[in-house]
Amino acid sequence: MSAQTRWFPAVPGSLPEIRAFVRDLAGESGLNGDDARDVLLAVSEAADNAVRRAGASIVGVTWEPRDHAVLLTIEDDGVFDHEAGASARPLGLRLLFGIADEVQVRPGKPTWPGTVVRALVRVWSRAGVPDLPAPPGRPRVLLLDGDRFSGQSLAAFLQAEGYEVTLVTTVAAAESALRNPPALAIVDLLTSHGEGTRFAAVARTFGVPVVAVSAIEPAAHVADAYLPKPAHPLRVLAAVRDLLSPDS
Repeated sequence: MSAQTRWFPAVPGSLPEIRAFVRDLAGESGLNGDDARDVLLAVSEAADNAVRRAGASIVGVTWEPRDHAVLLTIEDDGVFDHEAGASARPLGLRLLFGIADEVQVRPGKPTWPGTVVRALVRVWSRAGVPDLPAPPGRPRVLLLDGDRFSGQSLAAFLQAEGYEVTLVTTVAAAESALRNPPALAIVDLLTSHGEGTRFAAVARTFGVPVVAVSAIEPAAHVADAYLPKPAHPLRVLAAVRDLLSPDS
């Protein structure tokens, strides 16, 4: 399926047409469940912001399938909405930042109208991309992240790269998982009000290497590798591979 773009008048009456356009493309691409709902909701809200609050006359939606992902572009000829203040990002953008792996915003200004929002959304329910069973010896990774959305995104990425991932959102659950020690642990140190730092140190006493992905840098004895959060999934993958297969 190739990229498809459609332009709509920036009027409230276009919103049902925009939703129908995206819903049809999601169906043709084989998306279902949470993937389809998240993509549809994010595009719908971003378009709603352009129609109702950006002073635009036209809104364009582009759907471009990628490998295990969809690149979404929502553009208009209006001005980026700043009226609510910096602490109140428009709902559509909050949703995009919540579900997308990468988001780029080129805000339109009074002297340069034309807002462009691009979001790369990973999807795993697309037809033709089977969920293959884990092969024998697939490395087991324990992922501790109190942020369910970022945790699910990273877990799905690592699973697609050949790892068996157990995602937990509390230190108590992570400690239970150590009864059967994984090959490696990825730990957000601030999980459970900072208890993730203690868990990381404990995991290493079990012989489990730790990748800390956190807003705070750990002491040397806490983790074997550190990445500031938010960390790109490819950087996390590189750290995991370096610790599990240092000679590869």
